[in-house]
Amino acid sequence: MTTPARPSNTIAWLTWSALGGLLVLVVIAVIGASSSVGLLAELLPVLAPTQGQLAAVAMAFGVCLALILVATGVLVGYTRSDRIFRRAALRWVDVLVGAFALGTALVVVALFFIPGPPQLFLLVEACVPVGIAITLVLLVMRALLRRAVAMHVELDEVV
Repeated sequence: MTTPARPSNTIAWLTWSALGGLLVLVVIAVIGASSSVGLLAELLPVLAPTQGQLAAVAMAFGVCLALILVATGVLVGYTRSDRIFRRAALRWVDVLVGAFALGTALVVVALFFIPGPPQLFLLVEACVPVGIAITLVLLVMRALLRRAVAMHVELDEVV
């Protein structure tokens, strides 16, 4: 029986680089969201009454995105070092699922603070089923990983 191939070092480093670049962009966006609240209210006066709430939701959403990127990076490392079938990986998958679920909930909350324009509301509204679908897929993948971890532990006991 041959062991399955791990991702190459190049693929792992490219993945970590992409995740790191995205993380930098998310951090810049969260900082930008807190500092540009007044500018947004000037550009779109209809958002002025809810600018504080929208900024808070946007920053919390950014934190969820950062958690997703960090958890994904850690899981790439686990895959690279053959630790993906350990219980610690399940905790990081739980973080990933929780961050996606919380991010989707934050999008739903944001819907209550968007008085207009209608296109913005529709764009944010369209994110809800996408977030729900991704969260459900992650839950299925989590169940598969949980089963694989159980089988791996059982196999280790036999050997």
